[in-house]
Amino acid sequence: MFYALLYPLAEHVGFFNLFRYTSFRIIAAALTALVLALWVFPWAIEKLRGLGTQPIREDGVQEHIETKAKTPTAGGTVIISSVLLAVLLWGDLTNHFVLATLVVMVGFGLVGWYDDYRKMKYNDPKGLSGKLRLAIEFTITFVVIAWLVQGEAQLSTRLDLPFWGTDPTRPDLRPDMGLLGMVLIGGFITVGTANACNLTDGLDGLAIGPVIVSAAVLLMLAYIAGTPLGLVTEWGASGAPMGDPGDPAKAWVLADYLKIIRVPGVEEAGVVAAAVVGAGFSFLWFNAHPAEIFMGDTGSLGLGGVLGILAVMTKKELFSAVLHGLFLFNALSVIIQVFWYKRTGRRVFRMAPFHHHLELAGWKETKVVVRWWILSIALALCAIALLKVR
Repeated sequence: MFYALLYPLAEHVGFFNLFRYTSFRIIAAALTALVLALWVFPWAIEKLRGLGTQPIREDGVQEHIETKAKTPTAGGTVIISSVLLAVLLWGDLTNHFVLATLVVMVGFGLVGWYDDYRKMKYNDPKGLSGKLRLAIEFTITFVVIAWLVQGEAQLSTRLDLPFWGTDPTRPDLRPDMGLLGMVLIGGFITVGTANACNLTDGLDGLAIGPVIVSAAVLLMLAYIAGTPLGLVTEWGASGAPMGDPGDPAKAWVLADYLKIIRVPGVEEAGVVAAAVVGAGFSFLWFNAHPAEIFMGDTGSLGLGGVLGILAVMTKKELFSAVLHGLFLFNALSVIIQVFWYKRTGRRVFRMAPFHHHLELAGWKETKVVVRWWILSIALALCAIALLKVR
């Protein structure tokens, strides 16, 4: 809104030229979402508690039954609302990448809200059937990705392969998946990330920590992929500035230096990622152990969907397996547990997802969460390092 209303006035008032810069609006969106969510959460906690509380598994960790049974859920409504308002204020609402990210976030969030509402109002832990939930999520994602590829955004259908030597002047070295392939791969990654995030949301602060870390990394990737940000790789012999024709420094466009596919316009999606980081920190303020509120399916599906679609839009579909490694591992622990139990009648883990296995093995909840955060940061650093491992 501010970009559309105030930037055109820059020719009359120089100060308004500030709204031209995506970097400024990224910071502003993060701060807006942070402050707004901090202000709204105390009120929302009381209102959501009036609707009901999160049902706790009776076959789960006994301590959870005693300490979490009266905690309200659906805190994701505040997170998503804060992100949405911050982006409406600071984002470029004509940008297709911004609109696509918001559609996925709100669409997935509404699916989660229905489940949360059923849990709170009717003490029904089932909500939507798994097949219907996946059908809705895949439909939203397929339509959004097809629109990005076929529409004005012209999202590339080429796939960036880890460890694959890539010449930035030779995009043909990256396999072209075509529209159908890109829609299927992008849909699987977006929906998979959202539901893996949903499975990880089982302890106080467990999911939101990795969400913040991943959103920050994807913010960085979006900004690099969408802007001609430069990097000096070698100074001139005399240390002369780049503009000195006698002894110029050597520089790269950072996207080319890191072998990142250029995606013009995707830097605006960084405004959404920044708002997620800001609102995420506010949520963590109230979700830290002992939690005053849970994000619920509203938050875990909505935020997970944002992370997934950002990975697709920045052309880091396969790199996201490392960046979102904790979500992936937790989801795999559930798949392995269910598959093995149906085959043999025995369990591989004491309880799935894996973080509950650690609790039953004697780990305190806070230790599991903090170590999960540490691993999330380590995986994020590994994902960044992979940009140069070719």
